[in-house]
Amino acid sequence: MKILYLITKSEAGGAQTHVADLCRYFKNCGNEVTVMSAGDGWLKNECDKLGVVFIANKYFSNSPNPFRIFYAIREIKRCVKNFQPDIVHCHSSAAAFLGRLAVRGKVRTIYTAHGWGFNIGMNPFVRVGVLIAEKLAAKYTDTYICVAEFVKKLGLKYNLAPAKKFKVIYNGVSVRQTASNISSVELKLIFVGRLAEPKRPELIIEAISRLPSEIKCRIIFTIVGDGPKRKSLEDLSKEKKVTVHFTGALPKESALGELSRGDIFVFISAWEGFPYTILEAMSYGLPVIASNVGGVSEAIDSTCGILVNNDVGQIREAILKLCHDKGRRLRMGDNARKIVEQKFSLEKMLKEIEHIYKNI
Repeated sequence: MKILYLITKSEAGGAQTHVADLCRYFKNCGNEVTVMSAGDGWLKNECDKLGVVFIANKYFSNSPNPFRIFYAIREIKRCVKNFQPDIVHCHSSAAAFLGRLAVRGKVRTIYTAHGWGFNIGMNPFVRVGVLIAEKLAAKYTDTYICVAEFVKKLGLKYNLAPAKKFKVIYNGVSVRQTASNISSVELKLIFVGRLAEPKRPELIIEAISRLPSEIKCRIIFTIVGDGPKRKSLEDLSKEKKVTVHFTGALPKESALGELSRGDIFVFISAWEGFPYTILEAMSYGLPVIASNVGGVSEAIDSTCGILVNNDVGQIREAILKLCHDKGRRLRMGDNARKIVEQKFSLEKMLKEIEHIYKNI
């Protein structure tokens, strides 16, 4: 079987991790795999390591520029003509829109919606534009893979396709060794994500600043990631006298290393589909405090974490509960790891996608 993956950006991220995992598995199963994405980046490096063909499409972007759209589609058509794939599997809104317009149903086409471009909470003008584009491309989609029930329900709400075209397959991660260096003195809180909307780590800093001094002085907050919010976050941490360690953007293995040394994972965001970083934190046995948005509640319940609204007071109380009770942290972390093993394992995700490939 020949499989072509289309994804807008090659930078490190959840969707890119997903594509790299698919490439590794299906290439090892004896299939021919090609990836098309924009330029160099983490995903290209992963493809090079795996011996997977990577084709740079420099016109891939979220821009509505008609010239970029025309040339991006032209590059996809050229690739399809040369590679002759059996399946085109699209990831991310822009690449999925362009890919389906290029292929127009001539090849079996799957779109994994990691989170719709018209997600709840986004700019309303952007939402309308993306929704119109998705409706145009929907007729060229054989199967939608949704990474959460929330994502599926949103697709059905806007009548993108009949329910039979939607399949929920949760993201999957490898199960890791439980962190073993939990300190009885320091409390290591960690956030992983791009420092830009919709992520809201500033609310975590504000919440920590309001903790009782005897708790606040024990907390070390690590922010893994980079982006336009970094400077304002650095300024806020100094203003609020909160100890924050900014690592910047890290290679994936280094970011996972930070998770392995954490005590509590805190993920605050305005909107989401189904974040990989939460599953990765759970796989290391970390209890999770997270915004109750998107499909997050499908992974987190009261046995493994605390769901909050994006309210500083709620975030503060959640941190306080876990900081006060080491036993509770350890129980939640153990439950988190078991939930990943049972429901969100990488093997389970890959087998379910393989089943769709064979059926289609």
